Parts: sequence; structure tokens; C-alpha cells
Amino acid sequence: MLFIPFTSLLILLPVLASAAIFPPDSKVKALDPKGFKRVMKSNRTSVVAFVAPWCGHCQKMVPEYSKAAGSLSPLVPFYAVDCDADTNKALCAQQEVQGFPTVKVFPRGGQLPPQKYEAGERTASNFIRWASRSVPNKVAVLVKANDIPAWLDKTSDLPRVVLLNKDKRFPLLWQVLGNNFHKKIAFGHHSDPESAFSDSLGFGVEEKSKVIVYPAGSSTPILYKGGNKYESLSKFFRSIVDGTADFLQESANPPVKDEL
Repeated sequence: MLFIPFTSLLILLPVLASAAIFPPDSKVKALDPKGFKRVMKSNRTSVVAFVAPWCGHCQKMVPEYSKAAGSLSPLVPFYAVDCDADTNKALCAQQEVQGFPTVKVFPRGGQLPPQKYEAGERTASNFIRWASRSVPNKVAVLVKANDIPAWLDKTSDLPRVVLLNKDKRFPLLWQVLGNNFHKKIAFGHHSDPESAFSDSLGFGVEEKSKVIVYPAGSSTPILYKGGNKYESLSKFFRSIVDGTADFLQESANPPVKDEL
């Protein structure tokens, strides 16, 4: 049997506690200063918890924070910084962490000021509501079909994408993507419950969500035929931004369940 002296065990305890504060299957990712800087360079809305492994309130928060992270993944990533680790102390000081846990949302990485969590009890539902409402809304609501041509003209210097669905509101997924690609792609939403606008474009009357693409400087609509999950749409929009998208070729990816 391996014997660990009591003094050595005391040295190991903070390391073990730090590693165990979030379970291995949690969607919460640990950040060090380099990782934090990388997150701040992104347009994405992110939530960061500044914690200490010995903090009882932090330990109590873990299951609720982890549950929220799982519910919002991959739309809004959740992170944690161990402020008890020497490598992270300067970062926690820069973020003016004076008590634990301190939870902040960064609406667009380091491009907008962070907002500290002050929305009541640290429950999963409160975290989800707070984080979702913190995502900047850059989606143009095109109430009438007649509103679309004017919007296309106004944003003609950018590629434009319009979500057609049967609901009056667009999903969080579309809002997140609109924020992620802000100033690179213009995002719009048109409620088309009877598929009247879709049919007018020649894209059929199926009552399912559709993404219509208008290349920069063009008013010719193209029907996106890939998957409607976050990863598929993000990959497609990145290809639009970097100029590698082939709008005339059908996606070779297998169909996936729609989220829109």
C-alpha cells in the first residue's frame, strides 16, 4: 500500500480540491491567463466564474453553474478561473475579484465591458436567463416581406442571411450567431408561418425553418441546405467570411435535427 505522509497530503489537498470543484463531465472549462486572453479576443458571449476551491459558496454553486453550462452549450460557453492558483492571481486582481464566487458575463469578449452577476440566487435557471439576455441582439426583425428589399439594400456591403420560421421570435441560436459574426455578416429574421415568402422565392411551402443567403452586393437569394445546428451554421458562415463558400453546391453533410 502506498503511504502518503500527512504533511504531503496537506500539500496535495488544494490541488485535488481545485481539480474536483467542477466534475469531469461538466461543460465548464478551466481558464488560465492565456486561455482567458484567447476568450477575450472572440466575439462570443461568455460567462466566467472566478472561484476558490476552499470557498463553500463556490462548492454550493458548482452543480447549478454546471447545469446552466450544459443547457447553454455550445451557444454560450461557461468558464471558471481558480483564483487560488498562483498563475491566476494577477488575472483575478485585474478583474477586481474581491469575493468568491464572482461571476461575470462578457457580452462580446473584451470588446464590451463585463457585467457582474447580480440576478438573485445562483441557480441554473437564473444563470441561463441572465446569460441569454446578455447576448447582444444584432438581428434585424423584418416584420413584413416588403421590409426585406430595403434591408438588403441597406446592408449590401455585407453578406446577408435571413432566417424564415413560423414563429414571431427568433431563437437564441440565431441571436448568438448574429453576435458572433457582427460586422461580418448581416442577420435578419422574418416570420413566415405560411411559407408565403419562401414560396415567392421558389423555395417551397414546407413549414420548416429556412436560412436564405444573399451574397454581398447581390439580391439573388440562395437556400442554405446544411444542418441547422450551431456547429454546422458556424462552419458555413465562416466559409462565407473567408470566401470559400460554394453557394451552388449542396452540403455533403448528413441531415441533422433542426434547432431553429
